[in-house]
Amino acid sequence: MSRRALLLLALVLAVLAGAIALIATTGVRLHGRERAAGGTRGGAVVDVAPGQVIAIDVAAGGRAARVVRRDGGWARAGDGSAVDVAAVAELLEAAGALRRRATLGASGEEGGVFDPYGLAAPRARLELALEGGGTARLELGEGTGADGAAFVRAPDGQVVAVAADAATRVEAAIGRLLPPAGAPPPTAAPAPAAEPRPFRG
Repeated sequence: MSRRALLLLALVLAVLAGAIALIATTGVRLHGRERAAGGTRGGAVVDVAPGQVIAIDVAAGGRAARVVRRDGGWARAGDGSAVDVAAVAELLEAAGALRRRATLGASGEEGGVFDPYGLAAPRARLELALEGGGTARLELGEGTGADGAAFVRAPDGQVVAVAADAATRVEAAIGRLLPPAGAPPPTAAPAPAAEPRPFRG
């Protein structure tokens, strides 16, 4: 083997070793963040049973909607029009299917370091009002575009990496509950006393 070929091989091996070291260091750093944040890789991002949910608020693209559980089905808050039960079921199933690939940390730490992940202005929001009080809020940020990951703000306030296709499924399900673009807002109607507070997105 010529001297030039040997030098080229040595250079390639050095670059490869550097890349492996970088990947290993990043992995250790992410695992450290996971331990500090209390996140569990592979754990559910939205750990809520569908039967607990009594109202759903969604927002994306400048549109928003609220649906409430009523008489064994779902209805739009305000005008009381019926909502496709399958669309609601798909949204709850998609949200429940999100799994943590990595937990990066609280969204406000280090002066907004996670803003570049699209969470300064989330592309879509979901808030579930739960039986007995409490809510679970999910915000969808941007995808990495490289390794099939996307970033979300989980109900516990942590920024979490999830599978991009799973996040896309949630966003599509949110879209199915939104009113058509340009549609007038529903006529307001008195809300039942037991209905949770309106979403303040």
